Amino acid sequence: MNIKEDEYLREKEKLKKTRQYMEQEIKESEERLERGFEDYDFDDYADDYMKAALKDRFTSRIRTLKLMKPKPYFARVDFVEDGSEKRDAFYLGKTFVTDHETLEQIVVDWRAPIADLYYEGRLGEAEYDCPAGIIKGDIKLKRQYFFEEDGELQDVMDIDITTNDEMLQPFLSANSDTRLKNIIATIQSEQNKIIRADMWKPLIVQGVAGSGKTTIALHRIAYLIYNYEKRFYPEEFLIIAPNKFFLNYISNVLPDLGVDRVGQMTYEEIAFEVIGKEFEIDDPNKKLAFIIKNQKSEKEEKIAEMIESTSKLKSSIRFKNMIDEYIFEIEKRFIPDKDFIVNDHIFMDKNKLHYLFTVEYGDLPLCRRVEEISKHLYNSISMQSGKLLKEYDEECEYQIAKAKFKFPNIEEQQLEIRRIYNERDEKIKAITKDAKKKTQQFFKENKVLEPLDYYKDFLYNYLEIIAKNRLTDEEIHYIQNAFHQVQKNKKIEMEDIAPLMYLKCMIHGVKTKFELKHIVIDEAQDFSEFQFYVFKKIVKSNSLTILGDLSQGIYYYRGTQNWQKTMGVVFGEDTDLEYLTLKKTYRTTEEIMNMANKVISHLIEKLNCSLGEPVMKNGAPVTIQNFESQDEMIQHIISRLTELESKGLRNIAIIGKTVEDCEQLRKLIPRDDIHIISDKDSEYSGGVSIVPSYLSKGLEFDAVLITDADIYHYSKSEVDTKLLYVCMTRAMNTLDIYHIDELTDLLQ
Repeated sequence: MNIKEDEYLREKEKLKKTRQYMEQEIKESEERLERGFEDYDFDDYADDYMKAALKDRFTSRIRTLKLMKPKPYFARVDFVEDGSEKRDAFYLGKTFVTDHETLEQIVVDWRAPIADLYYEGRLGEAEYDCPAGIIKGDIKLKRQYFFEEDGELQDVMDIDITTNDEMLQPFLSANSDTRLKNIIATIQSEQNKIIRADMWKPLIVQGVAGSGKTTIALHRIAYLIYNYEKRFYPEEFLIIAPNKFFLNYISNVLPDLGVDRVGQMTYEEIAFEVIGKEFEIDDPNKKLAFIIKNQKSEKEEKIAEMIESTSKLKSSIRFKNMIDEYIFEIEKRFIPDKDFIVNDHIFMDKNKLHYLFTVEYGDLPLCRRVEEISKHLYNSISMQSGKLLKEYDEECEYQIAKAKFKFPNIEEQQLEIRRIYNERDEKIKAITKDAKKKTQQFFKENKVLEPLDYYKDFLYNYLEIIAKNRLTDEEIHYIQNAFHQVQKNKKIEMEDIAPLMYLKCMIHGVKTKFELKHIVIDEAQDFSEFQFYVFKKIVKSNSLTILGDLSQGIYYYRGTQNWQKTMGVVFGEDTDLEYLTLKKTYRTTEEIMNMANKVISHLIEKLNCSLGEPVMKNGAPVTIQNFESQDEMIQHIISRLTELESKGLRNIAIIGKTVEDCEQLRKLIPRDDIHIISDKDSEYSGGVSIVPSYLSKGLEFDAVLITDADIYHYSKSEVDTKLLYVCMTRAMNTLDIYHIDELTDLLQ
């Protein structure tokens, strides 16, 4: 503690009063819930809806206040605005606290503009941006508060910068269950820039392993919802996570940030919602497992090369452009090449129809264009019916005049005149009665297909024509045959999802419960140009937050290799996008990160990204051990697990390169409590697990044991380099590396 005793006592009194305000609001809110909202003046139609909304709001507020009450704030910043002598003290917390009588802000929400002074400013001259404009002044004090779990004030510290690396150590020393799940008090300047970046610019974040990308993404969502709450619903924000592990993590963190109802989906889930149908997806790791197979025959090597080249193609904007050519062919036959005629009358000629379809409504999905043109046709009938009525009346009068000369008998004249009037009335009735039917029939010549049917038509009937001179016959036939093989099992491949989503967008349009306004994509290095382009189509803007690490891009054959190149293709070279980096890693010790950097440095120039800068110091040395046999290695692993568990390390991973390697390890280690993590698992419950290398990405463990780190399992290829880097950076405190054959060159 670096403040005086009398100041400390004043802080304790402030804390006591703050909790009293919170208790008072909780009490009043609970009483309001108990009374109901009968005394509120609602319109009848909105009565039930508004009562339900108020109930949710009060319930959520009570839950937040109770959750925050033990630690109502974490920092304080004192600021004197230019032109004023008043020194204002702002206490920052996860949520605001207000004196309802004076309306004084007792605690300011960390997402409020003024909180930027704490995260970005240093003592002395500073400024912050708010709706009223830029406010300048002087920061007189920055203070941090530390609490015991029971809410007792543990420590108070005056600082200049927000938090330096040394001050972060207590936060980083926790185990993998709790560490860095709440970073509000320790947000660094580079993290703060990401959280508060412009919502409407594409934001690309390149962050090294363990830099807290996922946590920062969640705080960005919380920040955006807070600052745009009057314009958007939380449901209009979506987080796309790579798997169920991430979704479980997110579901635990977001409520703690006071965020409810934000969409959280895997890529497959959002794809199914967009397409409107669920498909069984062929195991996305099957290709990777084949590519990283340790020793392949010459035939298998050629197949692996074909898998890589065709997967890259189907994931690219090139492939999207080919589909655009196919859609143009659909478009040409989508609207009939004829005039719209009802009862021998041309209500709209084919040139006007073509103009409406290709120009006036050219930006809409094809089905939407048909709907809009149908309205035009129907309205055209209504508008022209008056003109037709006049024409029919004139024709009617002419026919009556003829009848009077033709039939001298009065009775015969009356019969003929009645027939003429009836014929006129029937013509008018037929036009108005059949208008809708005629309009619908006009477009029935081209039946609208499902996205999968269009995709099959494209692959089997158009690809050879469209891709002529762009692809080899071998590539075309491989794409067709591979699709045919998975379709025989009623499946699709991961690379087929973006084309299907795109066809849905372009032909049918996207209909979801809420129109999405912003999408956050985590582990984005595994996403392709085509996928990013589809997300852009879904939000109908550039409002995307994209976070990833190129060093962990193990799905290189369908993912992103270069942020600038990919985003230039997706958004256009002239688009104003923001590119930020996170270089510091908060997960692994200095010893582990330095060793991991040694591995990834073989690729770092190609990837055009930075090495990780470890914040955690003084960890255990990384051990690399050679064994004479597999039995000797297994016996060491068994004793090592016992040793680590005796030290209190709870979450331990044994990482093999492939599923087959992991299954072999499981057979040889005689413990019933060890589980092999598969891509079907939705949560990690702790303990000792055996993990295939490519499924370890995104996870973290107190200790990691990597087996078979030899030249046969981990060559200097791009994918092997990234895989070994991923495996190593899963470890927080302890990393053991084992090999039987010669050690991989990546660690030499």
